[in-house]
Amino acid sequence: MRPSITIVIPEPYLPLDEYCRRTGTNKETARNLIEYGKLPIKPKGKQRKGLVEINMAALTIQALSECDISLNA
Repeated sequence: MRPSITIVIPEPYLPLDEYCRRTGTNKETARNLIEYGKLPIKPKGKQRKGLVEINMAALTIQALSECDISLNA
């Protein structure tokens, strides 16, 4: 039987500025990653006008899927 772990994502979305502060990513670099589809964001229709929010849940799932593990989300 495989062990089961639970991963909690306390903040599924982070504003772009906060994401950059926490990760040390330059804001222009983050904007380029968003433009190229490498950094997932909350859909534009669901964001407050002018606010870009990074989808931390999608990033977590992406990182876990790159590991050699079985993933159920």
